[in-house]
Amino acid sequence: MSLGAAALAAALAAALLCGCADPGGLKISGPAQSPPATTAGPVYVSEGPGKPPQRRPEALTLSDTVQLTGLRWQTWGGPTAEGVGSLAGTWCGTGCPAKSYKAKVTLSGLVRQDRSAYYSRATVDADGLPAERSAPVSAGLRDLRLHVPQR
Repeated sequence: MSLGAAALAAALAAALLCGCADPGGLKISGPAQSPPATTAGPVYVSEGPGKPPQRRPEALTLSDTVQLTGLRWQTWGGPTAEGVGSLAGTWCGTGCPAKSYKAKVTLSGLVRQDRSAYYSRATVDADGLPAERSAPVSAGLRDLRLHVPQR
């Protein structure tokens, strides 16, 4: 092959390989595609081993000393669940009157298991706690661990 023919072949190859390229680079417009939706399944909270899982329970025992009743849930099934109700129990000790307190509960720490999920943490904010007991009692109502059944 002559030198001229080789130069022509090289020029044609370069034109074919680079002829469609935009000097500004690849441009992408529009929103990115969302990943396909996954079926999350039901979300539960469990009071302990051997007790049935619950969805949007009206009453919930969070620990040996913390019980919630009259619960009404504003949200459920997402990363957090939020509800309001009444707080009672021995969590306050002898410094609190024997009554219930208006409370807000937030469940979090979603743990996925096969086709369902469980909340693994709870925080309770109570209104009207006695001032001298408010700080230590409130601390005892934060980041409560909830039972999550084994798979």
